[in-house]
Amino acid sequence: MKTFLKMLLASILGGGILIFLIFILFASLASISSPELEVQDNTVLRIDMNGRYVDRAQNNPFESIDPFSGEMESAIGLNHVLGALKAAKDDPKIKGVYLDGGIPLGGSATLKDIREALLDFKASGKFIYGYSEILTQKGLYLASVADSFMLNPEGIIEFSGLSASVTYYREALDNIGLKPVVLRATGNKFKSAVEPFLSDTMSAANRMQLTELLSSIWGQYLDEVSASANLSPAQLNSLADELLTDPKVAQEQGLIKGLAYKDQIHEMLIKAVEVDNISAVNFINPAKYASKLDINGSSEYNESRVAVIYAQGEIQGGEGSEYVIGSERIARAIREARKNSKVKAIVLRVNSPGGSALASEVIWREMDLARQEKPVIASMGDVAASGGYYIACYADTILAQENTVTGSIGAFGLFFTAEELMHDKIGINIETVKTNKHSDLGTIDRDLSPSERAILIRQVDNIYGTFKQRVAAGRGMDIALVDSLGQGRVYSGKKALELGLVDMMGGLDEAVAIAAEKAGISESYSVVNYPELEDPLQAFLKELNEGFSTSTLERELGHYAYYLELIQNAQSRQGFQTRLEFDLQID
Repeated sequence: MKTFLKMLLASILGGGILIFLIFILFASLASISSPELEVQDNTVLRIDMNGRYVDRAQNNPFESIDPFSGEMESAIGLNHVLGALKAAKDDPKIKGVYLDGGIPLGGSATLKDIREALLDFKASGKFIYGYSEILTQKGLYLASVADSFMLNPEGIIEFSGLSASVTYYREALDNIGLKPVVLRATGNKFKSAVEPFLSDTMSAANRMQLTELLSSIWGQYLDEVSASANLSPAQLNSLADELLTDPKVAQEQGLIKGLAYKDQIHEMLIKAVEVDNISAVNFINPAKYASKLDINGSSEYNESRVAVIYAQGEIQGGEGSEYVIGSERIARAIREARKNSKVKAIVLRVNSPGGSALASEVIWREMDLARQEKPVIASMGDVAASGGYYIACYADTILAQENTVTGSIGAFGLFFTAEELMHDKIGINIETVKTNKHSDLGTIDRDLSPSERAILIRQVDNIYGTFKQRVAAGRGMDIALVDSLGQGRVYSGKKALELGLVDMMGGLDEAVAIAAEKAGISESYSVVNYPELEDPLQAFLKELNEGFSTSTLERELGHYAYYLELIQNAQSRQGFQTRLEFDLQID
């Protein structure tokens, strides 16, 4: 009877999955065969201010579907937002912009790109309205541009200044019997990525660099909001010190235009668009608008092109994905752009805290080859630090925003031993037979010997030495100067400009324009994006398979799956790294 019930349950589950996949397949085919979008009259570009922003979102209609949790979440591509705002400015059918919500999930440099695009759109004379029940500090940064941004009378505004937090693991690792072996390059006192594994508190050096970083980013924030809100930076800072949460005070101080309910903002939109009711307003999101319009100038046919190569996420060896920089995938994209005779210039868009030192070197090599044949520009996003700076340093021109997090020129090695975890916690013993003294190096159930530690530290020092050479050659600096700027130290984009680590301030659009200018094609060119996005259905099925694998492990191993996950996470962070801190949060 039990066997019958199991078979019945498996059949029901399998049938349900099959039906679900058939539905997905037909939805995919329907989306592919749907007619081209025709923008209607009385259209308003609706920007989701509660979304998660990335440099480029996957072209995946199923990305927002989690078949296991049922939750809906979809990333918003910065490229779509910028392209849509640029096109909407001159599109007579787009009457204005509606900022819907007030909790944008994005980095400071990403939001600055959007803010500048909104200001450019506003110069057209078209309206920008917005509404939210909750307005965060990041939301206020964008909302301050609006002609009228309304907050619910009983809503909440969050204005308290910036903080940077780092999660420390040493005690937790001790408790589970997982021991980190940290090898930091000589003199890398600011290379704080390894700190959470060595200590339970922040070092003085790390506290100093993070304080300077926050001060620079916060100063830029105050200056820009001040210009829109007609309050001095000192007045804004005072409001932050008082922990501003009351929307009425925010209105009195001029941070928002007023207090209203959603139906009232609808009335404003009806009046601005000159229609009879809100249903006559045609809302369109940036992804839909940008993807259906030729915002890149006939990229398929134009003989002169600028290639934008998106490198976002942690740097790893292999293929990676849209949100993980795989050395093979990005190196291949640079190589393809270099060999394409129609591509006259390359922009590498970097949004990365770094990662594998070897993977960074693989990408650097293709950057070196590319710059010998055509102009290569680097555009830094929210973070382009450590390995993220490594892959950008050979560009002819490097652009960053004032609030970009960059620098962190340094290296470290990180390994884990789990002798106590395996022996004492879960009762696993590994017996090894070897032919030579160090044949079992890397076995997770033993610590490094003193001689092995010395050998590996020399290797880390060699990696740091190579990193310094790359920066010195790319930036035209003396190695001693690079070392004084390096040692793992983190800088804001504004400070990096002063130090010569970047060339100018600007976002992705400015980087593309400079690339076209250097290539001599400013009058007529199109923009093409690399690498090619993964097929939506394949990406969804891969995610589905990974989810089933995780569920199967949890079911088979029970509470021991927790320990396996810990070991897997530790192993994924092992090796020689050029990386910013693993869990640095700035908000």
